[in-house]
Amino acid sequence: MLSGAFLLKWWYRTAATEELGFVLRPVAWLVAALSGEEYRHVVGEGYFFPDLRILIDRSCSGVNFMIITAATFAFLLMRRRQAGCIAPFFALASTLAAYGLTLLANSGRILAMLKLERAGIHLGPTLHEALGAFFFLVALVLTSLLLDRILHRTHHAQLA
Repeated sequence: MLSGAFLLKWWYRTAATEELGFVLRPVAWLVAALSGEEYRHVVGEGYFFPDLRILIDRSCSGVNFMIITAATFAFLLMRRRQAGCIAPFFALASTLAAYGLTLLANSGRILAMLKLERAGIHLGPTLHEALGAFFFLVALVLTSLLLDRILHRTHHAQLA
């Protein structure tokens, strides 16, 4: 799992916008579906929402969040002693869950920023990044606590 995280991070350093379509495209689609706005793909740049004047580009991918989330979920799942030979399936499940959470958190983050813009609150680059980091951190902490709680309950139910 750790090797996979390092390989993904290494690949991400030089990944082009088109190569990040697996995270950018679904986020653009979710933002469009929930905001009612249309977008278009701009080759080499990302997904542009003309009426909103925003571009979902490489920097909006959330890949770093996905890596951290997958590692956190895998740790929570595989630290259980009874994982045994199904531990690789836990790693796969962690990766899929992290991908899904990345799409949801990233879309929510972008929609929250759109809401602020529509309310007349214009964030500078530093506040934009800070709000994004806060949004991702809250998503990671809440889902990790929820997963840990579910695993803890399941473990106690098996002991009873």
